[in-house]
Amino acid sequence: PVVGPTRVARAPPTMIFGAKGDDTAGAKLAAIVCAPRGVDPTAIAAICADDVVYEDLASGKFEGPAAVAAYFTTKYPASCRVVADRTGGDASAGGFTWHREAADEPGVAGLRGTTYCRFDNSGALVYAREGSEPILKPGEATEALLKAVTANVEVPTREETYTPRSPKGATDVAKYLWEEAYPQGAPPAVALELFADDIRYEDFNYPKPFLGKAQVKEFVEAFDIPGIEFVPLEISGGSDACVFTWLVKVNGNDGPQGISFYGADASGKINFIRDIPATTPAP
Repeated sequence: PVVGPTRVARAPPTMIFGAKGDDTAGAKLAAIVCAPRGVDPTAIAAICADDVVYEDLASGKFEGPAAVAAYFTTKYPASCRVVADRTGGDASAGGFTWHREAADEPGVAGLRGTTYCRFDNSGALVYAREGSEPILKPGEATEALLKAVTANVEVPTREETYTPRSPKGATDVAKYLWEEAYPQGAPPAVALELFADDIRYEDFNYPKPFLGKAQVKEFVEAFDIPGIEFVPLEISGGSDACVFTWLVKVNGNDGPQGISFYGADASGKINFIRDIPATTPAP
């Protein structure tokens, strides 16, 4: 179906793109992908660099403006609209969360997703990764599988060599956690200190979001599994919100890739997370 497996009526999003002065990379791409009359594949191709790479975690990799335009023609027909919910990043890299609607049913949200994008110095799109909501929600099964495949891994003594800090803002928190604290032995409690009390955490492998610190604590601790390593690939700038891509290593081997969106509140704490893992390693 055009708008995905689940269609629900929702109020208009409270955080929408296009705010005055929003010159982030996410807003730039969203302005074209989320055009009121639908996606224009030729407009997408026009902003692409000759060597652009566009990854869809659900279907594959597309290289060059013509291939990207063909992808958008197929995935986003005239009967479909893409609506941006929130944008983030800096001038060169960022992204946006979104949902799809049928053109004849505005306000009825379907498939949800997140897109990361990076532009070069000339303003051309050179790389993007798109992740969308899977039809199946294998969250608990994924947790059980990961624990099973790492069951024989010798659990090393956690050496906490990280430097405790209290970064503020989406990018600073993301970089601290994934490039500094976790690789140097920090427990999940370190992340929880940087999350807002009213955090909303969406992992699209699960049917419902995790709301508030208590639910998020249980979730992140469940995935603190020896043998599982989360490797950030590209992290955008952005104080209010940032987007980043990542890879999971399982027992040292490349596993699923994914995309995340972090949003921060006025105090600089993270109050919104959306994770979209690919269900299988990217081809």
